[in-house]
Amino acid sequence: MIREFKAIGLACGLLLHGAANGLADAAVRDVENVFAHDGRASILEEAHCGIANGRITVGIPFKKTGRVEGLWAPPYVSSDFQLTVSVMGKEIPAAQFTWWPHKVVQQGSLQGIKATSVTILPPGHRGGVLALTLENTTAETRDLPLGFSAKGTLDRTEAWEFAAPSSATPTRWAANEAALVAQQGDLAIVLHCPGAGLRWDTAAASGQTVVSLKPGGGATVHLIFTMGPLPEAAAAGKALAAAPARVIREAEEEHLRQVQALFDKLPWLESTNAPLARFYQRSLVHLLLNRWDVPEFALHPYYGTGSVKGGCVCNYLWNFGEDWEVLPLYDPEATRAHIRQFLKIDLGAHFGFNPLTGQGFGPWYMVNQEKIVGLIYYYVKNTGDAAFLQEVVEGKTILDHALAQATLGDNLAQPVALIDYGPSNSHLELRRGYPYNHVMPDLNGRRYATYLRASELAEVAGKPAPVLRQRAETLKTVLKHQLWNPQTRWFDFQDAQGRKDTRYTIQLFKLLGSGVLDQEEESGLLSHFNEKEFLGQFGLHSLSKADVAYDQVDIDNGGGGSCTGFPPQIAERLYKAGHGAVADDLLKRILWWGQRLPYWGDSLVANQLDYRKDTPLQCTIDGASVAQCLIFGLFGIEARFDGSLVIRPHSAAFDPEMELKGLKLRGTRLDISVNNGHFRVRTARHEAQAMLGEAIVVQDKGASLAVWPGP
Repeated sequence: MIREFKAIGLACGLLLHGAANGLADAAVRDVENVFAHDGRASILEEAHCGIANGRITVGIPFKKTGRVEGLWAPPYVSSDFQLTVSVMGKEIPAAQFTWWPHKVVQQGSLQGIKATSVTILPPGHRGGVLALTLENTTAETRDLPLGFSAKGTLDRTEAWEFAAPSSATPTRWAANEAALVAQQGDLAIVLHCPGAGLRWDTAAASGQTVVSLKPGGGATVHLIFTMGPLPEAAAAGKALAAAPARVIREAEEEHLRQVQALFDKLPWLESTNAPLARFYQRSLVHLLLNRWDVPEFALHPYYGTGSVKGGCVCNYLWNFGEDWEVLPLYDPEATRAHIRQFLKIDLGAHFGFNPLTGQGFGPWYMVNQEKIVGLIYYYVKNTGDAAFLQEVVEGKTILDHALAQATLGDNLAQPVALIDYGPSNSHLELRRGYPYNHVMPDLNGRRYATYLRASELAEVAGKPAPVLRQRAETLKTVLKHQLWNPQTRWFDFQDAQGRKDTRYTIQLFKLLGSGVLDQEEESGLLSHFNEKEFLGQFGLHSLSKADVAYDQVDIDNGGGGSCTGFPPQIAERLYKAGHGAVADDLLKRILWWGQRLPYWGDSLVANQLDYRKDTPLQCTIDGASVAQCLIFGLFGIEARFDGSLVIRPHSAAFDPEMELKGLKLRGTRLDISVNNGHFRVRTARHEAQAMLGEAIVVQDKGASLAVWPGP
């Protein structure tokens, strides 16, 4: 469809205005653009740029106006699909681009013709719309040859694991008056270009037309692409082609609705430190991008570990479990469903499940037990839904599963001992052959908090298990006696023959605030939290720079940076353990994440502005752990099993005025503002003010507030 115009608008929007309440100026909630990413600030490479709508994810090479590369619409894939647009026989270079979760807008020019492309994914479809607007900036009428070309193989696959699926089966192109169709068996990719008068060339898989533009005039051409089973792809393409401008408008409205729904469930953060607010907001985009609504999937909705360009669409428990505090606030029903699904697979044998079959795959990751108990614990704690513990999955209650997972590898009939996790190097997966296995201090130390969480759940369910608290306290003593090294002020690990060695891994900082460390151990670990060892200008190194096993290119766990979820998790633990200044310093180093990338992959570099590129996981679900850190760490919010909320914010070294607005927790809605050494808590009926260091306790769903003195 070619539409002539004088003034063109390509997107709809809505601004929500609200009082800042403690901030210097009234804040404006630009909900439409809260997740927009300006390509001029981006360090994202073209190969990793994509968008998603819950049914399909497509690649957008942003240097060429109107190009699409790769279609992944589970269970269908055309990994080598390529759609290109040419004007006067040439592709138009894109001078700039702006990314949103559901669309990319690109702008470029060629010989006096200005081109703007909008590639957008309408909700509920395995397909998208490419709207190309051409404007004649010259004083002459221009007749512009316009061409589209496409290619790509096509397959159905059941395997949606770590790597993005690839297609290999050739397609056969055919055309009718309405569409160009690439068919492979009963599958198809369908292209429509309504109203443009294209002449389809099936041999070249292309279409050509001529667009005539008067001086100062312009026109918009729409190209629709859909994929899947032939009847579905054909029907979707026909529906989208019937009114593409309306489809674009409705896609914008649906995106806006999704963003508004997200901030109806999760709080809005305002700060005079703008990078802090952007950091928080960018974190939440991962909840939208990794949410899938695919009929063939086992869960509806389904949250994958990844999304963009088909990478890691499976669900790794260790990634999903990183968001254990924030997921119950955002989508409690889905949190329950995913917990049930994880309990249906053998968590002593597999690290995740396939989205299509729900079946477990991959080896055992030793953090599984901490993650599943933590997910159950924080779901019940942050929602108040204790009845969930009585639900039955695979013949056992959720509580029984939690108790069994907490004690996996522990023989309750024997004295407390550290677990030998065997020879596998799958915990850190170090690339240079250095070991970290068998009796590992971080995994054994994390059992302490897992025991206590399981014990609390048992008490909430009215079935106390005091043995767990007893074994936790004994474990604390055994850990120090067997693995603490007072000379290095660090924990050793021990092989099967009892020989000890040391890996200075970031994982040990996850013991902070858990209660398993005494003062000597805690101060010892923190003594290593410095520039020579773990701190980098732009983040946290996953292995100490002084460790013989350090490897700059092994970003996630081997040195040059760290998995995305690790720095915010450690910062949250530091806040909770009373080391706010250390946590502030860490957060300041990674605020750039919110400005330089549209979404975060599995790992980010610590000593330069960069990210891990040798991975298909370029948009990870645990990116939301940053928002979790700020809500529950920086703002110091804790839900308690008795229904009360305790709020004890921390004073940030970068000293912003900040406010968390619209937090909904255990049936209470509250706003928390921090300013000039004080903080204020407001509910629907009451408000209270206290000094930083004190706590405000909210009880009876906001009916009463009390100030507690600091420690």
